[in-house]
Amino acid sequence: MAKIVDSRQKAVDRSAAATLALLLVLGTAYAATLRGVVLDAVTGEPITYALVSTPEMEANAVADASGAFALALTVGTEHVTVVVSSVGYDEKRYDSLDASSEATLYLRPNPIHLKEITVTAFRTPSPVERSGPVSIVEVGESGAKGRTSVAELLTGLPSTFIKDYGNLAMVGLRGADAEQTLVLFDGVRLNSAQDNLSDLTTLPLSSAQRVEVVRGNNSALYGANSIGGLVNIIPPEPERLGARATAGLGSLGRRYLQATHTNWSDPLGYVVSASLNRTGAAFTYRDTADSARERVNSDINSQDVMAKGVFAQGRQRVSLLGEYNVTRRGVPGPTSWPADSARMDDYRGIVHLGYELQETDNARLESRLYHHQSWRHYRNPDTLAWVNDTHVTWVSGITAKQAAHFAGWMTGVVGLEGERAQFRSSAIGLPQRWTGAGWAEARIRWRALNVIPMARFDWLNDSRRRPDSVLTRSNTRIVSPKLTLSYSGPAWLDLYASVGRSFRTPTFNELYWPEDPWTRGNPQLKPEWATSIDLNAAARYGSSVSGRLGVWHSSLTDLIQWQPDSALVYRPVNLDTATITGSELELTVNSKHLRVAGHATYILARSHGKDLIYRPRFSLAVSHLLRWRLVQLSWDVRRTGKRYTVPDNTDSLPGFLLFDMGVGFTPTLGRLETALRGGVRNLFDRQYEVMKGYPVPGRNWYAELELKL
Repeated sequence: MAKIVDSRQKAVDRSAAATLALLLVLGTAYAATLRGVVLDAVTGEPITYALVSTPEMEANAVADASGAFALALTVGTEHVTVVVSSVGYDEKRYDSLDASSEATLYLRPNPIHLKEITVTAFRTPSPVERSGPVSIVEVGESGAKGRTSVAELLTGLPSTFIKDYGNLAMVGLRGADAEQTLVLFDGVRLNSAQDNLSDLTTLPLSSAQRVEVVRGNNSALYGANSIGGLVNIIPPEPERLGARATAGLGSLGRRYLQATHTNWSDPLGYVVSASLNRTGAAFTYRDTADSARERVNSDINSQDVMAKGVFAQGRQRVSLLGEYNVTRRGVPGPTSWPADSARMDDYRGIVHLGYELQETDNARLESRLYHHQSWRHYRNPDTLAWVNDTHVTWVSGITAKQAAHFAGWMTGVVGLEGERAQFRSSAIGLPQRWTGAGWAEARIRWRALNVIPMARFDWLNDSRRRPDSVLTRSNTRIVSPKLTLSYSGPAWLDLYASVGRSFRTPTFNELYWPEDPWTRGNPQLKPEWATSIDLNAAARYGSSVSGRLGVWHSSLTDLIQWQPDSALVYRPVNLDTATITGSELELTVNSKHLRVAGHATYILARSHGKDLIYRPRFSLAVSHLLRWRLVQLSWDVRRTGKRYTVPDNTDSLPGFLLFDMGVGFTPTLGRLETALRGGVRNLFDRQYEVMKGYPVPGRNWYAELELKL
């Protein structure tokens, strides 16, 4: 009997062992897993919900919100072939991946880019939610609404102040002056070396696909003149065969026409745009005594044409862009000293040649050659001495950027730049500036935390040959560091912080203004400096409610001011300091039929106990859009506070409240999309001035028709 029991026990043991072995084999089969992450080949950012599949085993996995995936494999798999795909990206096949180690897979964006995913103004595209205080305005989605230039498009954005002289406008960000705000077109600076300014009225909406406004210092990436931030105007890209045209008219003899045509037939594409804009020369305003006066010589006539061609095949992309603008206008001068006959003509030509190479899945090279030329002729026969000045600027340069994703958690970027700016002026002679620069940044990602240290070195050589053939030179070396941190933890919260140093270079006017009994330049000027700290928190509730709260502080030193010397001759010197502290609050509510977006900004810009001129402490803007079937109704409210007009704060302009209203009708006729829009600006006919002595027209209307194929 014992032998029988022992035999049975052995049989049970053998059965248990076989079962255990089978379970171990099955467990091994299910435990064999390929793990890894899917990243964007351009930005290095995770691609959420990408599909990873094995054609041989018919297994699939979907990447999570951080781009990570786990793909189950069969027993004994050492190498595997996988296919990775995602909407907006080219499908990619990887052969013979090692199944025992983690894989980093890259996808390249295809020509159809998803909208508002990245901000390109950061040199390397960055997700909007990790970019801090950024406003993105899509030109096509916003509609013209009687607007023809980038200057009008930017009105009402947070911490954005447009210095409006009627038919000439510049932008300042976060309390910084227009000379301290960088303006880019297609990633290349437009600020003139003559005065560090860029006139946004000469940039038509037809030459822009979208505009990115980045608030905060960015000298670590772009060098000079980005103390308050930058405005990046991105031209249209070639797309499917289509066209868009907008024609409008309005008060003050306004007439405009803007048209864009685009086409793409792999591997070639092109886009062509043209713009005509005209506004009358006179309007009525009320002076400080409430008397009706006529403002004359305020007309503007602008024509612009732009063309861009793209060749993209395999890993290479070549682009060629050209733009030409002619703007003629009156220069009415301030009401206290009018110039009824002064005229100014501006001509601008731009050529950009770009080359991009996706060297490997984790390395990308981008380069660009560019040449800008502008010609300005100002004449004023009303002065005691006839003024007839001509200023010509040539700017030629090259940029190159190399990005590499060293691992799923780190991206490195280095760049080199070289530029030569020449200036020929009947007033100040023939100065020129050579600029050589190198910059680097690292993008380090650890879970929900992103750390981006960056720094830039600029070497500037300024020179001028005087009429007596004497050559003067000066060299300046500048280092601009910056560190940014962003945290995207819960799906509803994003945090952002940055600290950095930025600068503004002296202008040719400040360096070399000709000596006369009243004024002269100063070739010994140093750059202006600013050290800035920025903190932001953004939150959202689903896709319908979002908001952002930001605070910042900037300390400015070596500010350039024109001061009299012992002989009472005014010249620019580095002697001033200032601090700018501010806060921004933004809120957007979006539903099927209603969209409400608003912001409030408080800025305290002080120097020696006084407010800096033309910096309103408080501004507010709220826009509403009501959609019902084919009808859209919009109304906008803007409030701008008091602004001081002189440094000692003894004179100021009162605040003003504006109310605009518009209506649109958008029927579709087969393939033809149409939009008929009209509206009234300054509905309550408020009399106000943005800049002292430059009145703005009162109530005015517009009507326009847009056609799109």
